[in-house]
Amino acid sequence: MRAWRDSARFAAWLLACLVGLLSPVARAQQDAGAEPPRFAWPLFRVVSHVEASEVVEAAGLPVALRAVQVKESPAEVVQKLADAFLAAGLFVPPGREQPQLARNAAMLTAADMERGLTYTAILQAQPDGTTLVYLGEANHVLRRAPDASPDFAPLPPDAREVLRVGGEGSRTLAFHVALSGEQVDAFYARALPAAGWRRGDEAGLYTRANEELRVVHQPGAGGLRAVVLVYRGRAR
Repeated sequence: MRAWRDSARFAAWLLACLVGLLSPVARAQQDAGAEPPRFAWPLFRVVSHVEASEVVEAAGLPVALRAVQVKESPAEVVQKLADAFLAAGLFVPPGREQPQLARNAAMLTAADMERGLTYTAILQAQPDGTTLVYLGEANHVLRRAPDASPDFAPLPPDAREVLRVGGEGSRTLAFHVALSGEQVDAFYARALPAAGWRRGDEAGLYTRANEELRVVHQPGAGGLRAVVLVYRGRAR
C-alpha cells in the first residue's frame, strides 16, 4: 500500500500520538541541571529525500517533519539514533516504554526536557534493503487549541482516537475503528457519494470538482482498523 507508506500525514499521525503520550513524561522529568546542547539529527547515507520538509499541526501541536530513504538497515539507523540521543543528553524512554503504533514501522523517541521538544524517528524497511525514515520534531511549548473547523468527511459511528492534522494544502483525519477493511471501504462508498464525491481510478481515491480525498487503512493495534483520510485541494 504505497499511498499509506509514503504519506507524510501517516507519519505525522504517529508522531502526534506518541508526543501526546510523552508530554506528561517530559514535564515530570525536568530538572534544574545545565541546559544540554541543541540536538541535531545524525548523518545518514541518504539515497533520496522522499518528501520536502514541512510543518504540520496535529491536535494543536506543531510537528516539523521530513522523510528520507537511507542506505542503512533499520538496526543501524536505530543504533545511530540512540547514540545521538544519548550524546545530546536527551531523555530516552526504555524500550518497553517506546510505543509501537503500527505493524510495519519501528519507532524511537527522545525528549529534550529543557526545551519542551520531542524527537521521533519512524523506520520502515524497504524491499531493496534500504530504510525509509521519517524524522519528526514536536514543539510542546507552542501547542495550542486544535482547529475547531468541521471535518471534511464523515467518521464511522464508533471511530475512536480521532486525530486531526492540518498542513499546507491538505488536511488529514486519522482514527481507529472496529471494522474490517471491507467494511471501511463500504462505509465510504456509501457516505462520500452522498456528499458529491465520485470514485477515482485508484482504490480509495475520490474526487469532487478541484478536490481530492484518499481513504487508506491497515490493521491496527487491538484488532482495530487504522484509517487515514487525506484531503487535498487541487489547482484549477
